[in-house]
Amino acid sequence: MRDPHVASLTYLATPSETVSFDNAPPLEGRIGSFGFLLADGKLKIEPNMHFGGIEEARAYVDPLLRSWEIDIALRFGSPELLFKYETAELIDRNPPPPGSPLTLQVQLGAVVTVAVSATLHVARGYYPDPPPIFRTNPDVETLWQRYDQYRRGHEPLPSMAYFCLTLLEAMAGSRAEAVKRFHISRSVLNKMGELASERGDVSDARKYRAVASGGPLTGPEIRWLEEAVKAIIRRLGELDSVGTLSTIKLNDLPAL
Repeated sequence: MRDPHVASLTYLATPSETVSFDNAPPLEGRIGSFGFLLADGKLKIEPNMHFGGIEEARAYVDPLLRSWEIDIALRFGSPELLFKYETAELIDRNPPPPGSPLTLQVQLGAVVTVAVSATLHVARGYYPDPPPIFRTNPDVETLWQRYDQYRRGHEPLPSMAYFCLTLLEAMAGSRAEAVKRFHISRSVLNKMGELASERGDVSDARKYRAVASGGPLTGPEIRWLEEAVKAIIRRLGELDSVGTLSTIKLNDLPAL
């Protein structure tokens, strides 16, 4: 090719083992500034700018899709849909003279087949829209990985939630500065610190005195901490958006 151009990228849209999207109608729209069509388990991305190579195009597109994956996981509580690169279509923007064969290339990516033994539990009737402003970054990835470890039963809730809180404080310099920088009310951060530090049982408490005087977390407190952590992860992915972010308040989270 004399002037290669990436015309499209195609990804496999793979649901988790507990979800199916078999009856979901096609979803068409834009993610970032790129057009997309999600249908029948495949996502086709059509860049609106010139990319001369596949890796160059994927450097732009893959982070957008990762943001979409995490956004779905935050909405539904688990990673329900993952995007894996499959193919790319390249065209020649400076083709040979008329009469010469037109070169068209399709590059295939590695396809991994995963054996699924669990029974599907949820049949989604729609594909989730991509997030308008949420974008992943290293801090989002860090907190999501900690939350996912908790979700899988590999980390206690109090330690995961406390790590989340202390990360905000370290990034901002103090809890008071975290309130201003991340637009999260002081009452939310204080309640998070209280539940993560002063409650728990012998299997998950951060401190012994929490077992002795605070007692185990109740069902509503567990749900509150889960939703608070997810709200904070989402907030960290919204910080670079244009416009003023609303403050996360107690009444934005489940009642205790």
